[in-house]
Amino acid sequence: MAYRFPTPVDIFTALGRSESLRLLHRPIGLMMPHLMGRMNRKLICGVIRLAGRRIAAPSCGSPATQLTNTTVSENLRDGKVMFKTIEKAVTTWRMDGDFTFSDLTIEPEACGCEIEMPDNSLPYVLTHPVQTPEDLRSLRVPDPYRDGRMPVLVECVNLLSKRFSLLTITGGSGPFTLASELMGSEKAAMATIENPDFLEELLEYCLEVNLRYLKALAKAGAEAILLGEPSGAILSPPSFRRFSGRYIKQLVKELGRPVILHICGNASHLIEEICDTGALGISVDGPVDLVDAAARVLPHTLIVGNMDPVEVFLGTDAEGVRSKTRDMLHSMRDFPYYVAASGCDLSPITPLENIEAFIDTVRDYR
Repeated sequence: MAYRFPTPVDIFTALGRSESLRLLHRPIGLMMPHLMGRMNRKLICGVIRLAGRRIAAPSCGSPATQLTNTTVSENLRDGKVMFKTIEKAVTTWRMDGDFTFSDLTIEPEACGCEIEMPDNSLPYVLTHPVQTPEDLRSLRVPDPYRDGRMPVLVECVNLLSKRFSLLTITGGSGPFTLASELMGSEKAAMATIENPDFLEELLEYCLEVNLRYLKALAKAGAEAILLGEPSGAILSPPSFRRFSGRYIKQLVKELGRPVILHICGNASHLIEEICDTGALGISVDGPVDLVDAAARVLPHTLIVGNMDPVEVFLGTDAEGVRSKTRDMLHSMRDFPYYVAASGCDLSPITPLENIEAFIDTVRDYR
């Protein structure tokens, strides 16, 4: 492969990953959360454009457990274990940022849902404790420093912010997704038609939970928030505006950190509504036409995505990943505010050479 001169982002991330130069880059790391909270959308997109190359952001927390011989559940239960896994991934793959695992059961569990946590796959919700107004009014807003596994993520973000001066990204559930776990997805969907007032009361509670948790993560050092609202994909545009978008808009306004909104599955019918939330970026899954979505977003909106995590990352070899990645990058050549990523979370058994092939291809693409 021909030698390429380092780009600005190559230099910045190399410094940000370094332990030996920590005394030099530590002041930058201390300032980044404050700076990111002050920067507007246009300025953030301008920084992305000045990076000198595309940025790679695969959602690879779970497969990174292969690097540390740990299980997914061990990482989701212990902030120090998760930190060590992420540190190994960032330094091994020379990643452009650091990240926490994605786990949308953290808020539901802290609010009273029972969950199942397999050793080597993401946990899922078993029970839905809110069926009546009385159930809702008996709930309290969990404390992110004490309740459930919220402190695990707070601790991990804090350790990452001390170790790296890279962009630290963490995430949480969107309000409608949390409401769907508390009620059950089918009942939440029906409530948009049959009992909207009760659903809106629940969504106000969910927004308070989201804000308290995400503000704790931001205080711990997270510069950006990836907000997962997968349940929003079932909503029509008008329903999304009423039962998801307006709550996310309030969250974006109050949080003081850039928010990237991710909706799993085919959210093609919601592109304009997602943009209307005020999120800095939209993260789209494999079924979405990436070029079409990019053509429809508001100015100075990041597009993130959307390599298929199953068909490509899990189902092909490293050369297949390189080929598909080059095709994706070429299709997005005309869109400056684009971040190459997987469409959704990668499987824990994703071959590590496929992740490395994706990151290297994005890094080398000009």
